[in-house]
Amino acid sequence: SFWRIGLAMLVLGAAMFPLTATTAKIKDRMSEEAPHTLDGMAFMRTSEYPDEGGVVDLSEDYRAIRWMQGNIQGTPVIVEANTPLYRWGSRYSIYTGLPSVLGWDWHQTQQRGFSPVSEIASRRDAIQLFYLMDDEQLAKEFLREYRVEYIVVGQLERNYYPGIGLTKFERLNGDLWQEVYRDGQTVIYEVSDSVTGLGESR
Repeated sequence: SFWRIGLAMLVLGAAMFPLTATTAKIKDRMSEEAPHTLDGMAFMRTSEYPDEGGVVDLSEDYRAIRWMQGNIQGTPVIVEANTPLYRWGSRYSIYTGLPSVLGWDWHQTQQRGFSPVSEIASRRDAIQLFYLMDDEQLAKEFLREYRVEYIVVGQLERNYYPGIGLTKFERLNGDLWQEVYRDGQTVIYEVSDSVTGLGESR
């Protein structure tokens, strides 16, 4: 009957999807050199990501994220670049599980329906000012307000927030924060307890 033919066609169409889609997905790779593996980070070792300001060598992020996974205890808050949705932003938070000042802002808008939208925009603007401005007091207030314990200054941050604001990280090293990791253009700083005030509550 007609409905049996229609049902058979629907089942056949559904069965065809994994056969055709799997091949397309296998070919959709960031790098031809990326290994075929279940390791969701392995592609970074051989891939580059073109974004605002230039191309990012993902192998630097890979090594820094691995360092975080192996060396940071607990769940300290981190700060990293906030980018338009579905780009390379929030990569350290995504791959370490550590909380950040702000994740993908549209996801935050969807998942925090009871929070004011202005709070998300405020955090996005605060991150931008933190990286762009060469202002020690502003930096201290930002770190204390959001209880940030680790700062990422990688290729993505340098691309999104170029200019004089980046000079403060070297200048205030040993004062507001301490460099704990460096590889090429990627540096991670640990914020001093005296800045965040977290040491007072421990």
